[in-house]
Amino acid sequence: MNQQKRKRETKARRERGWRQVARIVGARVFDLPEFFRNGLYRLSRSLPDSEILRAYERCQAWAARAKDGIGQCECGCETKRPVETVNGQGQSVWHLDHDPHRKTFRGVLFERCNRELGDGDRARKFAHASYTLAHESRLPEAETAFVGDGNEFGAAGAVLD
Repeated sequence: MNQQKRKRETKARRERGWRQVARIVGARVFDLPEFFRNGLYRLSRSLPDSEILRAYERCQAWAARAKDGIGQCECGCETKRPVETVNGQGQSVWHLDHDPHRKTFRGVLFERCNRELGDGDRARKFAHASYTLAHESRLPEAETAFVGDGNEFGAAGAVLD
């Protein structure tokens, strides 16, 4: 009986999280696969609502592109796997990638690519350099306008007189 109660609480908690995402993006969130809804909820805890909307739109486009139930990684590797594939722990192999420092959504990645981007190994990260650099172009204007020529020490106000 105790196990049934825990299972009900978990289901209720999951549905509550999905309702929170539905408040941001609308009721159409329930048309997405379950792993996208769970991922959007996790992102909603650390990203602004505008990025959640962007992630939702990208998830919809990714699901529409998944021909015959086969999804494709959005980084350069273009790995193709069935949409509903799970790993040994029962978790989806597709991940919603975000940059935690800039608080931006980057894309839908296969689990290996997501792990390599988050790993400390530089060689693995550089295999995905074009993917990462493509999303750095979305920097807010205030960050890029601070030092135009890249010489932050020569910029006005960099060194106190």
